[in-house]
Amino acid sequence: MKAAITLLTLLFLAAPLCAQETSTPWIAKVNGDSVRLRSGPSLAHPPMHVLAKGDELTVVGEKEGFVIVRLPSSAPCWVAAEFVAAAADGVTYAVNGEKVNLRCTPDTRYFPIGQVEKGASLKAVMDGQTGKAAAENGFVKVSPPAQATGAVSKEFVERVRDAVVEPVAEPATEAPKAEAPAPKAEKPKREPTQAEFDDERKAFTTLEGMLREELKKPATEVDLTGIRKLFEQFKELALDPKVSEKAAAHIERIDSTVKLIDAEKDRLAREAAAKQAELDRIRAEANRKDEPKVEPKGPVEYLATGTIGSTGKSAKTPASHRLFDADGKVVYDLRWDKGDLGKLMGSKVGIVGTVKQYEGWPHKVLVIERIDVLTEDEDK
Repeated sequence: MKAAITLLTLLFLAAPLCAQETSTPWIAKVNGDSVRLRSGPSLAHPPMHVLAKGDELTVVGEKEGFVIVRLPSSAPCWVAAEFVAAAADGVTYAVNGEKVNLRCTPDTRYFPIGQVEKGASLKAVMDGQTGKAAAENGFVKVSPPAQATGAVSKEFVERVRDAVVEPVAEPATEAPKAEAPAPKAEKPKREPTQAEFDDERKAFTTLEGMLREELKKPATEVDLTGIRKLFEQFKELALDPKVSEKAAAHIERIDSTVKLIDAEKDRLAREAAAKQAELDRIRAEANRKDEPKVEPKGPVEYLATGTIGSTGKSAKTPASHRLFDADGKVVYDLRWDKGDLGKLMGSKVGIVGTVKQYEGWPHKVLVIERIDVLTEDEDK
């Protein structure tokens, strides 16, 4: 799968924040330049705003190396126009739907960044050219309420001080009449739109395709960590229960597959180590063969001593040289498989070895195991 498609899919699948607000919010200061404020606590979530060094944020939670912050007033926040009603001033909008989603873009490509209850009041962001509330694609741009949150990597913020944050105001509700108290009923949840269902299924299908493509790779190249996290988001947050069930099944499959892949990686690593060890052994052995053989020195009882000479051009012998005594008589024909007797021509030597007799040849052959060049004192 091409990198561009993968990146687009990751952005498409970015999920909402799941952390709850902390009991004691605190103020953080941005300590880096052009820091990304994302829609959720991972790099898979799309950046929705760029923060400058020194910007202060209200932190309401932490998750997976990110701090969860309330959106600054300059961050984008959109709400579907069908679930809000404009007041006479054209700036104030009242929420008229149950649990209406807040989004970082004027569409349903991404999961919500928060929710507001029916009766909540939102302030529209005005379009400087038209003088009316900024609207696009059936959505109204609003100033982020306290319920809208984003995430910033913890490495780019530092704690400044504790913050006393007023709790999010609940919309006013009409008190029941004293003479006829009625049990409090649960507020019905807003049913997702068909477009939201379609977007979710499309994103889930794309993620399944990513999983299939990743599993086609060699075991040493497969990385299912990011894909598993995205399936976890679908399992927890999917609008369609069937999608949630399929995500859970994929997670189980991924976990079992990862175990098999880890075992295969271990096997391949052991094989590679064994092959490398064998190559090292072969190289070491070849290097030892290339080293010149140095015969040990020291006291020894020689089988024969004499002077190295030629066998003669017409000699019939399996040896390359001969050993002559002081009178010039042949003592042995010589064969040295480990060295070159030509370099010792005319030298007086002492030899340790094995004597062999070949039928039809005039002299016995001394197969050399050790040969030493003798000084005059050693010769005596």
